[in-house]
Amino acid sequence: MGWYIHHVNLPSNDVPKTRAFLRDVLGFQTGDWCYPEKQGELHHDDNSIAFFGSGNRGIHAVRPIPTFAADNGFVHNPTVGGHFALTVPDLKPVMQRFDEAGVVYSDAGIYAMAGVQQIYVYDPSMNVIEINQLHDQSGGAPPPTEDEQHGIWMEPGDWYIHHVNIPSHDVRATVAFFRDLVGLTEGVWAYPDQVGDFDRESDALANFGTENRGIHIVKPDPAFAMKNGFKHNPTVGGHKAFTVKDIGAVIDRLNKAGIDYTDAGTYAMDGVHQVYVFDPSFNFIEVNQVA
Repeated sequence: MGWYIHHVNLPSNDVPKTRAFLRDVLGFQTGDWCYPEKQGELHHDDNSIAFFGSGNRGIHAVRPIPTFAADNGFVHNPTVGGHFALTVPDLKPVMQRFDEAGVVYSDAGIYAMAGVQQIYVYDPSMNVIEINQLHDQSGGAPPPTEDEQHGIWMEPGDWYIHHVNIPSHDVRATVAFFRDLVGLTEGVWAYPDQVGDFDRESDALANFGTENRGIHIVKPDPAFAMKNGFKHNPTVGGHKAFTVKDIGAVIDRLNKAGIDYTDAGTYAMDGVHQVYVFDPSFNFIEVNQVA
């Protein structure tokens, strides 16, 4: 089954600050949101949402709205805690498998993005996951091809979503969720020649996607930063990773802004230079460059 990561949702307690960080420090370009004809109770304004990307794909920086689920009749609140969204060719078999397994989900319909039917669900570690289907291309994003496993989609400014890292206290249970219920195929990790100090067993690390792009499922390791000499621990709390053309330019802007970061080099993924940083709302961000 083809699929790709459609967008990542970053919770922000100060959307203008997050917008400035993503634009001026990371170098991303703001985009235009594509709304459906009939909208839900979105609470959208310049202080509640910032969008980077095209066709509603990319980055959604959102102010948490405590009443969002109640306002829209959902079980899940996608504005609190952040989430990522993956696009599949057909939601019906996914929802059928959820029904058969007794997994509760919120079918939001087409309520926030033009042509996009969205459902929300918790994975086994209670991470909110969005799964969506494109019913038309009115928002500008194409459906996944039959065999696409999170292919590269370049956004204005030459960047793309590389992967999302989700924390899991039971990696194999989370793998089974994405494999057996969502319908994805587990991938194979590609390591560099010089590997950092981390657990590479299947009960601590797994992925879905191609060439390390896609979904990374990781067991939190409190000692990870200390073992690798990092300021930041990418295994705790999860993170979102974006690939840019020039990681050196991003590092220069981080230095000029006086923002602490960890330059991890190429230590976990073959040919990928990784940098870790917190955004203004302490969302954990990875910026990388593929050699």
